[in-house]
Amino acid sequence: MASIYVADPNIRAEQIAALRSSLPAGWRLLEGPRGANAILTENVDVSAEMLAAAGNGLRLIARLDPGRATVAPTEVPVIDLYNTGTIGVCEHVVTLILALSRRLLWVARQTAKAAWVPGRDQPILTDQRRYTFNWIGLPSSGAIYSKKVGIIGLGQIGRGVAKRLRPFGVRLLYTDLQRFDPQVEASLGVEWRELDDLLRQSDFVTLHIRFQEGPGGNENWFGARELALMKPTAYLINTSRGRIVDEDALVAALRKGQIAGAGLDVFHYEPLPANHPLLALAGDNVILTPHVAGTVMSEAWQTTANELIERLQELM
Repeated sequence: MASIYVADPNIRAEQIAALRSSLPAGWRLLEGPRGANAILTENVDVSAEMLAAAGNGLRLIARLDPGRATVAPTEVPVIDLYNTGTIGVCEHVVTLILALSRRLLWVARQTAKAAWVPGRDQPILTDQRRYTFNWIGLPSSGAIYSKKVGIIGLGQIGRGVAKRLRPFGVRLLYTDLQRFDPQVEASLGVEWRELDDLLRQSDFVTLHIRFQEGPGGNENWFGARELALMKPTAYLINTSRGRIVDEDALVAALRKGQIAGAGLDVFHYEPLPANHPLLALAGDNVILTPHVAGTVMSEAWQTTANELIERLQELM
């Protein structure tokens, strides 16, 4: 039996509903901190007075990310419950990079239609030493090790992408409105580049900036000039907002082979109009997904609720 005090009344009602529906038998949510075993907050600070009211039974303090709550000095464990909707975007970016690099759609289609190359088309019984390697004739391995990934916008999602890509052994380049402290760069394993240099050097360019409308905004900001700076072997990834990219310029660059391809989850108009030229380009080197990078919110709320309960159970 445990009790959780929700310190921030502005946490989304859907998140609280998911938490309430997931409570084990005998567990309850409190309206005040007294006697709480856990404190959940997002933007309300956890004060020394709140900690004292909770007393010796307090086992855990949980902050919803990306909240700004601070916690008074305490020996009670403090955890951040990450927004899994946002985490989904980071994972989707990595998925698109890997799928494009490994030519995964082409490989799967060739395999499905049994397009075996001559000389490797006779089945053999395999073992540890005897097997048929690459019986569809894939021309290159597509490993991303040592490749350069350029991250435009090192905010919450940009950083999440960097953290997930770092174990692959890629070189992480970034640009933003301003350069971050060396400690931040070192912790993420990223290297600063001015925009044009990042575009010239990167094998993958992934966009993580906010869309701004109106005068001084960034509609169609990533256009013909930026695409022309990219390598002909490079790919553009966009899970940010579609209107940041000039789609006409992107279509032209893809048709001319100016860049190798793209992975797009967002568009000017959603869903894509039936006659949109990107649909005709979709395939091995142009992967289109229907704005599904972020985890479905109901799933995200449930994941957060489950994690909080599991972490508290471990400490009770």
